Amino acid sequence: MAPPDVERIIEELRRLAPDENRRVRESLDREDRLGVQPTDRSIDLSRELRWIEKHRSEYAGQWVAVRSDRLLSSGPDGPTVYEAAALATTAHSSPG
Repeated sequence: MAPPDVERIIEELRRLAPDENRRVRESLDREDRLGVQPTDRSIDLSRELRWIEKHRSEYAGQWVAVRSDRLLSSGPDGPTVYEAAALATTAHSSPG
């Protein structure tokens, strides 16, 4: 049996409107496709936060993806920026 928090979350998801439920599924599927791991969320982000603070006015109203002190992607649509950043990260780390 799942822990109580998981059961509560599942029940809340069941109450979502169909389009909201679809958005949740798409978001989780995207994370699976891109290989996002729970440990990815516990990384020291101090350099990224400093970059964002320094460049805040340049990218006002936009989504930004930053790794260390480097801009990976920016734009008005979060999922598009996320996917572009994932591709940039893959391209940057592959031998060439």
